[in-house]
Amino acid sequence: MDRTPIAAEDCDFYHSVDLPLSGFHVGAWDLRGRFDEYVAHQPFDGKTVLDVGTASGFLTFEAERRGATVTSFDAAEATSWWVLPFRSFEADVDMHRSLLERWKNSYWLCHSEFESSAECVYGDIYDLSPDLVGGTFDVVLVGQILVHLPDAISALAAAASCCRDTMIVVEGNYANDAPVAALCGRADRPDVSYAWYHYSHGWYREILAILGFSKVAITTGNFRCNVSTHEADIELATVVASR
Repeated sequence: MDRTPIAAEDCDFYHSVDLPLSGFHVGAWDLRGRFDEYVAHQPFDGKTVLDVGTASGFLTFEAERRGATVTSFDAAEATSWWVLPFRSFEADVDMHRSLLERWKNSYWLCHSEFESSAECVYGDIYDLSPDLVGGTFDVVLVGQILVHLPDAISALAAAASCCRDTMIVVEGNYANDAPVAALCGRADRPDVSYAWYHYSHGWYREILAILGFSKVAITTGNFRCNVSTHEADIELATVVASR
């Protein structure tokens, strides 16, 4: 599937990116020059990689630049997005659909300008499976997706079904050894309806062990966020789990 947009004006970018033809585009997150730290310096050369929740494809194209063969995965429909059920707030499906389409456009613009060979598959994260994405992968990247989901365990289980060796999960940092979750949503912030939970270091260790990963290492770092409702520098945890 390839649907290169006519112009960058048809796009919204989840990650800031410097493109060879259309130049710099600002995104919600700016990981430029920080990819290796973001993925805890894991090797990608010669690996097959599944990028779950690719959005504009920044992680896909950085992994590909490092020698990986990458398949990107993202939501097929905006109705797959989950928001907190605020009584005073009704999700604007049309707005979400428009944003998703503009993210898809940004992926294909980047794909074209980088002359990428990555494949892209669309679906529902809870239905993610080897049959859907064409097999299993050496590395599965799950970059800041779980915070947007009400059921992170099922999503991780689906991603793990596609993983032969290493899973890399990046999310908000919650340095607690107990296997617990912290609610992100607040009753007085209906504008931040897209953030469900952050999970503790202990939670990742337990869940990933349940899913068959024998080793779990966690590192942290501060990364640039351009979303006005958040702090400019946010501490994230990178969880690397190996079979």
